[in-house]
Amino acid sequence: MGKKGSIFLTALFCLFLFGFGAALLLLPDRAFSQQENRYLAQWEAPTADSLVSGAFMRSFEDYVIDQFPLRDGWIHLKAWSERLLGKQENNDVYFGSDGQTLFAQYTPPNDLEQRVSYVNRLGDNADVPVYFALIPDKSYVWADRLPDNAPLVDDGSTLQSAQALCGEEVTWIDLSQVLSGDDVFYRTDHHWTTMGAHQGYQALVSAMGGALPQLDGQPTLVADDFYGTTWSSAGASWVEPDEMHTWVPEGGLTGRTIVTRYPDGQPVEGAFYDLSKLELKDKYSMFLGGNQGLCVIENPDAQGGRLLVIRDSYADCLAPFLSMSYQQVHLFDLRYNRTSLRQYIQEQGIDQVLVLYSCSNFATDANLALLGY
Repeated sequence: MGKKGSIFLTALFCLFLFGFGAALLLLPDRAFSQQENRYLAQWEAPTADSLVSGAFMRSFEDYVIDQFPLRDGWIHLKAWSERLLGKQENNDVYFGSDGQTLFAQYTPPNDLEQRVSYVNRLGDNADVPVYFALIPDKSYVWADRLPDNAPLVDDGSTLQSAQALCGEEVTWIDLSQVLSGDDVFYRTDHHWTTMGAHQGYQALVSAMGGALPQLDGQPTLVADDFYGTTWSSAGASWVEPDEMHTWVPEGGLTGRTIVTRYPDGQPVEGAFYDLSKLELKDKYSMFLGGNQGLCVIENPDAQGGRLLVIRDSYADCLAPFLSMSYQQVHLFDLRYNRTSLRQYIQEQGIDQVLVLYSCSNFATDANLALLGY
């Protein structure tokens, strides 16, 4: 390489280094990434303690990564580069063999016995039947779409082990063979779809001895441009968006169902489907309006009694179906609600309790110990 070429490369490197450094300093920090649907790291001024402990450098590294100029574009560029190099994953997301399905990596919990013990403690404390079910990961249901030799996937062992660890006061509901078809999960997200939730609903209510009212008609398409969190992490811009559907009529089968949300501890009128959320990146929050500490659905025409569901976000899509079978469905999220479950069951006259998590959320939720209180 000649002298001019060396000067050009040096100048280009300096421009890149100092240009992006200046942009990082001058551009306003972003608090939230719509593409990744998460809050971004913010600047934290150094202190004597954080400098000595190394905490400042760790926080600064997170800050630079999250606030890097044109971050979203770099994520997409990296994904394309990995794909062109023949790699099968990017940012802990596998590229499906069909070219259109994305799988978040799944790691079984190494403390599963402890986690299930919290469910067993709830069964011992509650004076009503307690049921426990885990929703298998997408990598288990759609294993045929995984890239060859993908190591971090759901092989069914979490479900089998959880079942074996259940105590006498907890009834296990096996969902390992319930979900089937090309439309039970979103290709770009980790959640099950409306159709997947309907299959889960039929299995769950049947196992709990409830009635399954006839639901006429077909799911209604409400969006065809949904890109989920798995897509955002992978940066796989070549993947087509997902469709989103509703199914249960607003107000239930008879029009008398009432949804009450408690986003801040106070009652707010809610709905099965908040279609205004379809204008956001996080379109999955359309179901019941998104995560909240408590949501109560009342249907005086249902045959079943009062069901308490200890939930993660998968239950939001499921809840409209459950409302067809139970007069009251209480959706309780341990992440945002610190009320004693034993007290809540007694005060609300709960008849049955369902602990329902996806395998991935059950493996990582730090609030499961609250089940025993």
